[in-house]
Amino acid sequence: MTDATLPIATGAQVRTVMRALLTQHRGRSAAVAVLFLVASGLGLVTPACLGGIVDAVSSSAGFAIIAGWVAGAGAGAIGAAGVTLWGMRALTALVQDTLASLREDVFASAMRLPVSTIDDGESADLLSRVTGDVDAVAEAGANVAPTLLSAGFAIAVSLAALTAIDPWLALAGVACVPFYVFGTRAFLRRSRVVFREVRMREAVRSQAVIDAVEGRETLTALNEQDHALARVQARAEDSIEMQIEGVRLRNRLFRWINGGEAAGLAALLAAGFVLHANDAISVGMVTTAALVFHRLFGPIGQLIFGLDDIQRAAIGLARLVGIIDLAPAVSLPEPVEGPARPPFPEPVEGQTSRQARRTRVGISLQDVAFHYPTTGRGIDDVTLRVEPGTTAALVGTSGSGKSTVARVIAGHHPPESGTVQLDAAEAPYYISQELHHFRGSIAGNMRLVAPDASDEQIDAALRAVGADWAVERDPAASEALVDEGRIQQLAVARALLADPAVVILDEATADVGLLHRDAVEAAIARLCVGRTAVLIAHRLQQAQAADQVVVFADGRIVQRGTHADLVAADGPYRTFWLAQTSAHRPVATLEETETV
Repeated sequence: MTDATLPIATGAQVRTVMRALLTQHRGRSAAVAVLFLVASGLGLVTPACLGGIVDAVSSSAGFAIIAGWVAGAGAGAIGAAGVTLWGMRALTALVQDTLASLREDVFASAMRLPVSTIDDGESADLLSRVTGDVDAVAEAGANVAPTLLSAGFAIAVSLAALTAIDPWLALAGVACVPFYVFGTRAFLRRSRVVFREVRMREAVRSQAVIDAVEGRETLTALNEQDHALARVQARAEDSIEMQIEGVRLRNRLFRWINGGEAAGLAALLAAGFVLHANDAISVGMVTTAALVFHRLFGPIGQLIFGLDDIQRAAIGLARLVGIIDLAPAVSLPEPVEGPARPPFPEPVEGQTSRQARRTRVGISLQDVAFHYPTTGRGIDDVTLRVEPGTTAALVGTSGSGKSTVARVIAGHHPPESGTVQLDAAEAPYYISQELHHFRGSIAGNMRLVAPDASDEQIDAALRAVGADWAVERDPAASEALVDEGRIQQLAVARALLADPAVVILDEATADVGLLHRDAVEAAIARLCVGRTAVLIAHRLQQAQAADQVVVFADGRIVQRGTHADLVAADGPYRTFWLAQTSAHRPVATLEETETV
């Protein structure tokens, strides 16, 4: 079983966050408490009137008296129902507002998490928190919280009323307490562990599914589909097994509750019989006490049965607060005095100032080290210079450190030691292998990087990367359907529209597929013209046109040079190249040649 990368908050941390959220609505919280208290008090009117009816009938009272008790019982029931409904609606609105604030905090915190924190673990852990855990807390807040608060007030008021009728009857009802205590303690002791494990196993199962779907092409190429499916099946079975254990826990709790109800009611009726036999109380009072005690069954059952949802919500809250506490506070960095940069030369004839600027921005890494906090994997002593307007291809097997270097250059991961410098205050433009087409039109997707771009500029960017199909489809059309390969083509066109001086492409063709691979590679080649580019190549054919090729292994640079130089020299690059271009075998990716 793999531990989740993201932390889980303690009970104290959860209480601190929830207290801060609730203090925003103190007046509404107090009003809700008053409404439920009044509703619980009105709920005692009906049992008291029914007891009065019994005494009236026993003493042969007149019709008017009995009718008065009946009317009182009806009025009490109607009043209790009306005030309870009012309180439920007020509480539901309060809970929804509080949950909305919590969801906003969670999503804002998730967006502020350092990229290294997510890259270091299983992405499904974060996904399960911002989806499944948010849903669990929302469901508990919307459906369980009103019921449990109503039950809590009803229990407190009913116990007070039972004691007021006769302390001996209240003491007799205590016979149910051991059943409730033992059953609840056993449930709580085990359920917190079980339900936390359920959430974690669901996250691990989801990760296995995500890995199988995202890596389907590689799995097919290596004939590893059965292994991936077996991994999904094993994790699903682990998840189901733990969910079954949760059902067993609830069933055992139900048996304890039912036993407590039977024992408490039997003891109360026996005590009432003895007290009435000694003329201490009337039959009507015993009836009222029995009805009040029976009235406790529902709220107590709701309260204890709701422990299931409370535990789920508590675990969900702990996982959500873990994200809130993990996320760094948003703050603007203080300006730092840096070394003076030489002024950029004036543009040559035919160049714009922007074109001149972007061809003068190089990248320098000096003794850079970075390691992911959980796994310890990363890079060490990386020194690299990418001259302005040139392309550097970073290659290596999976886990060699090439993508980590790209993310350090992009600013996703701050280096632990060493320096990363660009020759000008330019933000690198980063394109990953993850494909996503945002909801809306193609033009809307393009304007994410250039809100003021004209239709003509968008058309020009699309045509420049060979995406004429998008122009013909009408980029302004809403909800354009785009397949995976074309999504990445649009991503490159969007980068071209942004016109960055430095572009980083992290295996940008990895998930494109053969149908659109040539088109996307041609688009990338167009993007790199006149810019400083860092290209993470999973196919060595992509590295052929680069100005320099840098080979990584175990987080360090082991070779560098031009493609021709590295193919001619003995070393890992030559081995990979020969493996990929051998006769009588299809072209493979670098990851597929790791065992060569």
